Amino acid sequence: MNDFSIEITKNGKIVLVKMKGELDAYQSIDFKKRMIDEVLNGDEKTILMDMTGLSYIDSAGLGALVSLLKRASEGSKELRFFGMRSNVKKIFELTRLNMVFKIFDTYEEASV
Repeated sequence: MNDFSIEITKNGKIVLVKMKGELDAYQSIDFKKRMIDEVLNGDEKTILMDMTGLSYIDSAGLGALVSLLKRASEGSKELRFFGMRSNVKKIFELTRLNMVFKIFDTYEEASV
């Protein structure tokens, strides 16, 4: 099994979620549950996903993110991604999910 972790920091109306490692079929179910329990059920409206530490994502990981995006929009929350490595960004582009998610290069751009 590979390592994957998230670190959640809440600051007013913003939640920062730092992802580290590989988000794949083994990790996606626990990741999704934790995100729902600790982030989407909270009062914060903006969720910033720091992907600088994410080294890999597969279709199950993408599916978890799509599911979280749907839940977030139903709750009038916004998911914003930043700091994608080139290999991860390429997967978003190949699946055309870069047209669905709000993706920024830096924290500063995502937090505006």
